[in-house]
Amino acid sequence: MNEQGYPVLEEMRILRTEALKSIRDRAFDIMPLYLNDYSDGVVSGCKLRAWENCLEVMPGIVKHQGFIYLLKEPMQVNYEATEEYALLKLKFETEQHKEGMMYRRMSIMISPNTQIEPNELEICRFKLKSGAVLRTKYVDFTDYMTEFDTVNLIFTPASAPDKSSLLPEITTAWAMEAKNYDLNEIDKEFCLKALSKNVLTYDEIAFYIAWRLEIHFEDWDNLALYNKLCQILKDIKAKGERRCRNSSRSRREVYVD
Repeated sequence: MNEQGYPVLEEMRILRTEALKSIRDRAFDIMPLYLNDYSDGVVSGCKLRAWENCLEVMPGIVKHQGFIYLLKEPMQVNYEATEEYALLKLKFETEQHKEGMMYRRMSIMISPNTQIEPNELEICRFKLKSGAVLRTKYVDFTDYMTEFDTVNLIFTPASAPDKSSLLPEITTAWAMEAKNYDLNEIDKEFCLKALSKNVLTYDEIAFYIAWRLEIHFEDWDNLALYNKLCQILKDIKAKGERRCRNSSRSRREVYVD
């Protein structure tokens, strides 16, 4: 028998050891259990805002080496123009124990090193020209890979079952464009999934790409997935926009002689 105990939180009631343990277990065990099969990466949130000389990572959840980190407050870091790629990374420190507490700390930094170390997680990358300001708004799907002055999210790993994937923001942007055009059945199914704004697994994206382009499955990285989605979107647009039935019925006119 599996019994679940829930502490009753009432005014002036003293919480006993059993109730405190229940609160502890629910606070620290539920999310790791829920995300147990998920890869390292961004679980939720961590949106970016940019203004002159400053990048801000908004609150969110990330998973790294099996541990769930909560970004409860925005984190800011200054940037500068180098006209070379720089990566905004989360850096995770070794856990520390003190007075019955375990501490896991993380910080953000901008690094010219495009290699991701075992204690790091990429949030974005960019290449900035002198006098320009980074932008986090995109004109269309292909704009996500604009080389200069644009925050690039393609390489950021989204936490997903079994293997990291593209961020939901990217697949949703694809679907928002594709939905306006004539789609076949496999296009429609993939588009509907992407419009949910939930993370799509690597296998879901790779399956769609392989069948849509009639190619063999390969171990594609995020950049390859994105480029192939661009190729498919270009093909979809070439077929023309989706035709809609006229919502107003045509009027019949009867002439009496």
